[in-house]
Amino acid sequence: MTPDSNPHHGREFTAAWSEHMPGSMTHPGPRQNTWGTPAGANHAVADASVPIAEVLDTLWRARGVHTNPATGAPGTIPQRAIPSAGACYPVQVHLLCGTGCDVPPGIHAYNAEDSTTHRRTAAAPAMAGAILVFSVLPQRTAARYHHRALPLLLADTAYALLGVSRHAASRGLKSRWLTADPATLAAVARLPDYAAWQGRWPDTAPELALTALAVGAGDELPSLAQWGMAAAGPAGRPQPCPQRQPRTVASVEHWAAGPGLRHPEHAYDLTPGAVLGTVELLRRRSLPIHSPISNLAHPVRRVPWGVWRRLLGAFPLPAPAGCDVVVLGQEDIAKRGLHLECAGQEWVHSLDGILLLRTRAAPDEAAMWWAAGAAAHLLYSSLATGREHTFRPVAGWTGTRDGFITLHALGFRAQRSEGNTHVGQ
Repeated sequence: MTPDSNPHHGREFTAAWSEHMPGSMTHPGPRQNTWGTPAGANHAVADASVPIAEVLDTLWRARGVHTNPATGAPGTIPQRAIPSAGACYPVQVHLLCGTGCDVPPGIHAYNAEDSTTHRRTAAAPAMAGAILVFSVLPQRTAARYHHRALPLLLADTAYALLGVSRHAASRGLKSRWLTADPATLAAVARLPDYAAWQGRWPDTAPELALTALAVGAGDELPSLAQWGMAAAGPAGRPQPCPQRQPRTVASVEHWAAGPGLRHPEHAYDLTPGAVLGTVELLRRRSLPIHSPISNLAHPVRRVPWGVWRRLLGAFPLPAPAGCDVVVLGQEDIAKRGLHLECAGQEWVHSLDGILLLRTRAAPDEAAMWWAAGAAAHLLYSSLATGREHTFRPVAGWTGTRDGFITLHALGFRAQRSEGNTHVGQ
């Protein structure tokens, strides 16, 4: 397949903050790769100490569909416990399972469409626990957002990774965010590099491996080095789907070859923090998009900055130099004309408040991982502590304001008596 062209080739990441509007939507490609026959119930491991497939099922299994806000009829976008920009859901998960998991040892691909696992290879080192390799299908997000896609891929992955760690903690599991680059992650997960994917597995959807999380029941968690010694090239080719027009995105290929995607700087323990159970997690729906609500009819419940600061204090990833967080109330949003800074999204004026995660420097991958990770941490921590607010991640930020560039944002609104039906992300 011929890779997509991109007018911002060579400065792919920072181009996302330009005021250039994305073009018309192109073909998004497959929703996921199809890896063959899913594992049957007889392959499940009873009383597993690391029920990692159950964790993924809670996070990704569709719980119905969102209502079309224009017609009120059921739509086609699945309701899931984790958010995704534009409901593109590019994040894929490959499970590198040792002993003690609720699927047999080996490398498994997780299919979010029907919440099934597919064992790609039975080869596995002698170790307990699992490593989750998070990859993305860049074509899905790039089809809609074009040059703004790259930061969104990191943000979607951050929400997925933090969601797994917080829900795993509710099941007594420990987790660690592992340091790696795309080439290393692809090798240990026995996937082709993004640039080589179509050459190795033509007519399948190229995946870019972005990050990894170790999960286990004991103090000693698995490492990428253990799996690297067992790696022997790509395994378990997915089924071709030329009718879905899978393709490589040129800007992503160039971006993946650069140094910016090796992250985090060192491994971080994600075990401490709020414990997010199944009931709390399944309550998560992004707040609805609608016109501003009168404060006379529904007074704003202000959240003191100290509350957000305490929640942020538990996020282990330190803010890069020049980065900070600021919270704006409804009046500040209106006075600032905030919609002009986020691609004209006028619905932000319906928020009770918004947290802006910003940088004084040129945006880079490390800053974006921190911003999206911190926002995900705030969202999941608020869910776990029962705060009566709904949230919506806000992307599409452009330009500079007061010397800062907004990397990512988290809008919030108090739950109100008229009913808060949730649509969108």
